[in-house]
Formats: sequence, C-alpha cells, structure tokens
Amino acid sequence: MADKYRFRLFDILKSYYQGILKEDYFLDSAEQRLYRKIYFETFRHLGFIEKALGTLYKTAPDADARAALALGACQILFMNDIPEYAAVNESVSLVDKSKRSFVNAVLRNLARKKDELMAGYNIRKDFPDWFIDRWEKSLGSELDDFLNDLNKKPSFYSVSRDTMQISKVRDESDGYIMDYASYSVARLAGDISPMSVLDCCAAPGGKTFVLSGTYPDARVFAVEKNKRRYEQLKENTAHLKNVDCVCADILELDTEAEFDLVLLDAPCTALGTIKRHPEVRWLRKQRDIKECSKRQKEMLDKAAGFTGKNSTLIYSVCSLEPEETTEVIENFLTNHDTFSIVSPQCDEIFINNDFFVSLPYKTDADGFFACVLKNNR
Repeated sequence: MADKYRFRLFDILKSYYQGILKEDYFLDSAEQRLYRKIYFETFRHLGFIEKALGTLYKTAPDADARAALALGACQILFMNDIPEYAAVNESVSLVDKSKRSFVNAVLRNLARKKDELMAGYNIRKDFPDWFIDRWEKSLGSELDDFLNDLNKKPSFYSVSRDTMQISKVRDESDGYIMDYASYSVARLAGDISPMSVLDCCAAPGGKTFVLSGTYPDARVFAVEKNKRRYEQLKENTAHLKNVDCVCADILELDTEAEFDLVLLDAPCTALGTIKRHPEVRWLRKQRDIKECSKRQKEMLDKAAGFTGKNSTLIYSVCSLEPEETTEVIENFLTNHDTFSIVSPQCDEIFINNDFFVSLPYKTDADGFFACVLKNNR
C-alpha cells in the first residue's frame, strides 16, 4: 500500500497531466531524499518513459493511470535501488480499483522488456523535439554534453553573509544558498558605489540579498507585483536593514526617482533552470518564448526610465533563447541611443563577447544571460 508521500508524488504527476504545475519538497518526510529523487528522475526521463509506455498500449489512458504508470516506469527503468515488484505494487495501489489491472499489466510487461527498451535509450528522448532542434543548431557536436549535464543533479553554492563571497557546498551551510550564476548577475555592475538600487522583479529575494550586501551604503528598493511572492520577499529580506519592499507591477510603477543601479531580472521561460526544475522542459512551448520576449522588451523599456545620467542597468533572464536574450538587447539599443553595453564584472567563465552567458555544462550553474547597460545621457 502506497504511503501518503507517494500519493503526493502521484498528485504532482496527475496535476501535470491535467496542465497544472505543483511542487513538493517533502520536508515533513524522513525519506525526503527518496521522494525528491523519484520526482526529479521522473521528469528528467518523462519523454523516454512515455515513449516506452506507448509501445505497451494502444490508447493513452487518463491522467490518473498515466501518472501511476510514469512513476512506476521511472522506478523500474531508472532507479535500481527500488525493487521492481515494489515499484509495480505501489504504483497499482495509487489508482482506483477499476484501473489497477491495467496499470499492473502494463508495468509488469515493461519490467519484462526493460533490457530491450533501455537498449533504445538516448538522452535526446528526454527532451522535447523543438528543444533538441534549437540547441542542435547552436551547439552541434556538443549537444549531448549539454543535454547530459541538464539531467544531472545541480550543484549548490553558499554566499557568506559576512564577506558576500560564494563557495560550493554539499548540503548544509550557514550561508545563503543560491545558484552561482544568479549570484553573479547581481554583482555584474562591479564597484560602482551606488546610493540607490532598484530590483525590479525581486521575489523571492536572492538577488536582493546580494545587492544589499554588495552595496551596504545603498538603499535597495525591491519590487514584486505578486502578493504571495511579495510576502515571501518581505520575509526573506526582513533582516536586511537597507532594503525596502514594494508591492507593485513594475510596468505600472509611477515615480520620478532615478536610481544609480537598476536590475531587471525579467520573467522568462526559465528554460535555463532545467537542472533544478526538470518539469520546465515539458511545460514550455516555442510560442512561450515569443510571448516572453514581447513582455521582456516592454519591461526593459520601462526599467530604463528609472535610470539617470551615468546610471547602470542590468538586464537578465534565466534563459538562453535568442528571443529572450540578445534580440531583446538589440531591440532596446535601437530605441535607446543614450545607452551602451559595458563589460560585465564577473568570472571569465561567464563572459561571452560583451554579455554574461552561463551555459550549465561549462559553468556548473543555471543557464543565465545578462547584459550591463550604461545610460550616457
């Protein structure tokens, strides 16, 4: 009989098949690592899993059965530390009695054909076809290195609250845990000694924390429009004495104030965070990239209005798609002739021409793009 945690896993997968995204860190479970591992491995390999299952039935089942089959198949095909009989039995117990014989038959057949099915495994089957097509054009022979890295466990880094320096850690740390690239983005302006800083889309507050510590003499205004995320932002930055939180939509923010440093970490497809959020690859479509790009151009135009003479503007996204990165900057410079690109202040590994670019398989960090702009008016 499946326990409540497996039912929660099941609910996540069922919701996914119904078009709803849920996440669960299983913090209340003594076996948190196991359930998080099943969660990650299922979404990492969902493409191949569904192709394998599709060879064993003629008509795709409903969301309940698909979720149970995906969880069971993940454990059978990709988790050797779970006995096959246990994976089958517990997956069967997740669904109504009317569906149990079907789920049982499919998973047992899958287990019998495991070697045959796994012989056809290819990393490219773990990603949407459109994603593969895009990145093959960009990376060529390095594509598989890129994809294999995206399916690995992400690294964790800790920022010292005293020195603001970052270092790699295994698990526990007294510092602030965040991604290496995300941390670096907040410091790209270098030693500019700003007196006022605007963090345009600040929740949950990681970059706000870095901005606050990097520029302790500055007043940092952290803006977030989503009320739930705003409350999270306030809680996460409550200990930072030089931070003021504002609940507002940056596109509707009306102020005559000019800031020395403006950071726009714009909403995006988040395709650069696949290592930490493997489900993202299945939730995003190509049309989402174009929709995000349009919004990002509007937000960057707005953010520029908060800068004054010699102010610095940082544009960043946790995506590497051209429409969300270089094309946004090209469009911006065409319409704002007082701005120019300046070199980002960061580790050499991130520098790509005049841009900050984090390719996960080369940087051991999330996929990020950023550009530092100077207002010369």
